[in-house]
Amino acid sequence: MAPFYLFVLIGVTLVFYFSWVPSPRLALLGYLPAWLATWVDRQQNENLRTAVPLIFLGIVTGSWLVLTQRKWLAWIMAWVSLTAVVFIAELGQLVLPERNFDWADVGWGAVGAFSGLALAATFTFLKKSARKPFA
Repeated sequence: MAPFYLFVLIGVTLVFYFSWVPSPRLALLGYLPAWLATWVDRQQNENLRTAVPLIFLGIVTGSWLVLTQRKWLAWIMAWVSLTAVVFIAELGQLVLPERNFDWADVGWGAVGAFSGLALAATFTFLKKSARKPFA
């Protein structure tokens, strides 16, 4: 289970880091691959880019929930927790001069988290269904 905790910790740390760098233009950081920096800095991707890391966090979290056989309440709490991460990241932007709080980012992050959790649940369902013999 430790790898799941590590992946979630790394993912949450990256969400906070990229949310709290002084400039919203991530290409200025200089260490992102050019194709990624170009994509994330396009104006039409400003909110969508928030969903991407949350999709991966949702998949990792959902995989852990499957392996530990958690009930649906735990899935809901996981989604709320991942959405809270985005909300906290957005709150932190209130103190950065070039950044701003954006409800759309919170919404896109919530959609990304839900999508990742849904992918993990769907994959598990399909895997279990494939093992059952047809009647």
